[in-house]
Amino acid sequence: MTISEKIKRLLNNEYARTEWIKSNLEKIPHKQKILDAGCGSQKYKRYCNHLDYYAQDFGKFVLDENESYTAIRKPYHYGKLDYVGDIWEISEKDSFFEAILCTEVLEHIPYPNETIKEFARLLKPGGTLLLTVPSNSLRHMDPYYYYSGFSDRYLQKILTENFFTSIAISASGSYHGWLMVEDARCMRNEGFKALLTLWPAFLYHYLKQKRPTRKDVNTLCFGYHVKAVRQEGR
Repeated sequence: MTISEKIKRLLNNEYARTEWIKSNLEKIPHKQKILDAGCGSQKYKRYCNHLDYYAQDFGKFVLDENESYTAIRKPYHYGKLDYVGDIWEISEKDSFFEAILCTEVLEHIPYPNETIKEFARLLKPGGTLLLTVPSNSLRHMDPYYYYSGFSDRYLQKILTENFFTSIAISASGSYHGWLMVEDARCMRNEGFKALLTLWPAFLYHYLKQKRPTRKDVNTLCFGYHVKAVRQEGR
């Protein structure tokens, strides 16, 4: 791995998220029906070649090139969609899917609780939900940005209330990791004065994030990776 690649991985938690998603998708048995809910550009479809893949999105996001905080810098393209419409009201029968994948979507919809309830309806008993959410995020993909993030407490409660069990929630990043990334963002965007001022802080947070404490993780992290199972007999 080159130095450039190492720096990209250090400053972008998407790499860790993709590795987690890929690893868990590989564990889903062949030919099972999976819904990629809020799939967007379908960047995880390539890890679903062994599965019966269905894509859902509302399909309305368009890049506003005058908007500085969308976190999107090029035209946005959707793949072929099997379901077009609201994620909390998907036109499909109960217990149709063996698995649902939903990554970095809940912050972009006004009804996250109803969405989790809809996932429970669509999943067969014993089916798998793979879900990732930000814990804290900067505004992006505006105007479809409703929440800056979700806590592990919320995830545990809403999933339990909707008959999910075997709920495994893992945090990505930590307090010092977050501050390290924001120091780097500011140095990159604000120029030489920011570099001079923030470089010592960046190094401090870089060293601290290499050995995060439990307090560091619980205080602030990038987000959560969640695997849960639709309860049998409900």
